[in-house]
Amino acid sequence: MIKLALLLSLSLLSISSVSCWAGGGDFVNNGGGLAEKNILYAYEKMDTYIQLCLKAESCKLNATQRALLEKIYQALPQEKQEQQIFFGSERKTPGFFIIEGNVRVAKTGDKVGSPIQVNADLLYSKNETGSYDPVTIPEAVAILIHELGHHHGEHSHEELDLIGVRVSLLLQQKIISTPLVPWAPSEISASVLNSDLLNSFPEVLLNVGEDVMDVSRIYAKEVHCEVLSLPIPIFPVPDLELMTRIPAGSLFHNVHWEKIKDKGTYIEVRITGNVSNNCKYKNNIGIRNNNYQLSISFKVNKVSDRWVLDPASIALLQFTDPWWKVLRIPSSP
Repeated sequence: MIKLALLLSLSLLSISSVSCWAGGGDFVNNGGGLAEKNILYAYEKMDTYIQLCLKAESCKLNATQRALLEKIYQALPQEKQEQQIFFGSERKTPGFFIIEGNVRVAKTGDKVGSPIQVNADLLYSKNETGSYDPVTIPEAVAILIHELGHHHGEHSHEELDLIGVRVSLLLQQKIISTPLVPWAPSEISASVLNSDLLNSFPEVLLNVGEDVMDVSRIYAKEVHCEVLSLPIPIFPVPDLELMTRIPAGSLFHNVHWEKIKDKGTYIEVRITGNVSNNCKYKNNIGIRNNNYQLSISFKVNKVSDRWVLDPASIALLQFTDPWWKVLRIPSSP
C-alpha cells in the first residue's frame, strides 16, 4: 500500500493542451522492462479488471464513483482505437513530467483517446536488498484508471486516486503471486488471477526477468472434466482418460513451486496447484470437481547476467494423485 500510495501521489494530472504531447516518449514496442510490460498488460486487460470491481460489493464504490468507473469501462473500445500508451523519461527530457512543480508518473489529455504518457523513471523502486522492484499489475491498473478518468470531465486527483486504489486492492485480493525462492522475487515468479468462481478460467502469468508470458489459453485448453477413464495405479503415470468434457469454468489455487533443477546454464522448474473445475453433465448441474492438480513446467536460461524464459519448454498437465496409486516412480535428480 505504501508503494502504491507513493506512486499515486507522484502521478496523475490531466493536461488539456494538445501541444504538450510533442516528443519525450518511446513507442511501446521498443522493448522495455517488466514494469513497462505490466503497464501494457494491465491496459490490455482493463475491461476485465474494471468489471471485477463493478460486479463486487467488496469494491466499495459509492454511486458517483461507480458511475465514473462505468463511463471509463464503456469508453475502452474508443480509447483503444489508436496507439495510446507511450513511455518517456523525465531524466532524458527534463521538465516533460513536471507539473505544478512535481514530477509525475503519468499524464494525459482530457479527451477519450488522448495519449497516456508514462514516466518510466518512476516505475521501479529500490528494495531492501538494493535491487529494483517493478510496478505490479494491480499498481499499473490504479495508475491507468486515474489517467482514463481524466477523459471524462473534471474530477479531483483524490477522487480518481480512490477509484484506482479500490480496483487495485480488489485485484490484489484475487491475485495469487508465487515468487521463486531462493532466487530474487522480481526475477522469476508466477501470478494467477481467479476472476469468477463458476464461469471463467484464470489468468496465469509467468514472470521471468523482463519477460511476461501469458499461459492462460494453454491452461483453458488443458483442464477438463473426467467422464470415463481407466485407472493406472502407478504415479506419476496418468490415468487413461477415454472421455473428457470441457468445464464451464475453473479455479487454480494453492499454487506453489515444487521442483527446481539447477543445470548450471539453465534451471528447470515446476509449479503445481490445485484445480477446481465446474463440470456440467447431462442434467446440466454444475459440480465442483476438486480431484485434480495441474503442473506448469518450463526452463529458464541464464543469458549473461539475467534469466530468460524458454517459451518452447512450457508444458501444462492436469493430473490426479489419489491415495490408491500405491506404486510410485521417483523422478530423476
